[in-house]
Amino acid sequence: MKLSAMLRRRGPGRLLGLLLVLLMVVAGVYVASFWTTGGDPVSARAPLVLFQIHKGEPLGSVAARLQRRGVIRSALYFRLYADLGHSASDIQAGTYRLTGRDAAPAILRQFVEGSVATHTLTVPEGFTISGIAFRLQAQHIVSASAFVAAAKNFANPFLQQGAPVRYRLEGYAFPSTYELPYGASASQVADILFAEWERQFTPQMRALAAKEHLTPNQVLTIASLVEEEARIASERPKIAAVFLNRLHKGMPLQSDPTVSYAMGRHLTYVSLKDEQYPSPYNTYYNQGLPPGPICNPGLPSILAVLHPADVTYLYFYGLPNGSHIFSNTYAQQLAAERAHP
Repeated sequence: MKLSAMLRRRGPGRLLGLLLVLLMVVAGVYVASFWTTGGDPVSARAPLVLFQIHKGEPLGSVAARLQRRGVIRSALYFRLYADLGHSASDIQAGTYRLTGRDAAPAILRQFVEGSVATHTLTVPEGFTISGIAFRLQAQHIVSASAFVAAAKNFANPFLQQGAPVRYRLEGYAFPSTYELPYGASASQVADILFAEWERQFTPQMRALAAKEHLTPNQVLTIASLVEEEARIASERPKIAAVFLNRLHKGMPLQSDPTVSYAMGRHLTYVSLKDEQYPSPYNTYYNQGLPPGPICNPGLPSILAVLHPADVTYLYFYGLPNGSHIFSNTYAQQLAAERAHP
């Protein structure tokens, strides 16, 4: 029997059913192929792409831009996968490092987890705000001038509003290694460094400082002097004790690093003229503590102030090997200087 006759005998309903089955088979093959390949990596050699998701940006816009930049194969697959996984509304704003070497589900997971691109910044113990600023600029994180401005105007709750400090963040940019979000502003970087100091300066440490009648700013200021003077870790508590003993007796601190900080340049030798440099930071020119820290001290120097050595020393004299001779009287200090010119 001819096919035309068979179709006439079976009628139009049977024909329509056969066509629908055929369409479903073809569509199923297409969907299966799309579903298994739409989320595949674009290329094993795809270049790095810095991709920013804006706050409140719809998923459709994100998917379309990903496809245009060659990060994913299919924006439609990306959206469908996100909708099925109920994560379409969970993507987080930020800048991400992406390549077409990652499958679409892996990229979506980065967005949901907020695994944004970061810069690694290490702040060594004793770095000043100026030193941190230059490092930030050298690593292309933020400009030095922007960070200096943020540090100068930082809203520091531990300083009086009119305190004559050079940088309101100085001493509070805690030395550590940070993963800074890509695209962070200078103010955001300052906030991150300060937040780490707040975390490290525990309530127990604040209570101990209060017991010794010291404010957090006073602790950090003394610790910054210890950081600058100490070269051997075991001497930190002794050096802290010298500064505390002199404060209790109303003696000037006469710390050479404060003169360097006041003058804005490192001095290998502090002359009698330098000692008279008019600055609130100069502890030869002024009685008592500077208005704020002269560097960003690390935890060992802070702890040395909170746990000073039980000694009566009032003087110390530095030796070429980094150690110090400690003395109780000025006569002993002069003798140490004569013995080690």
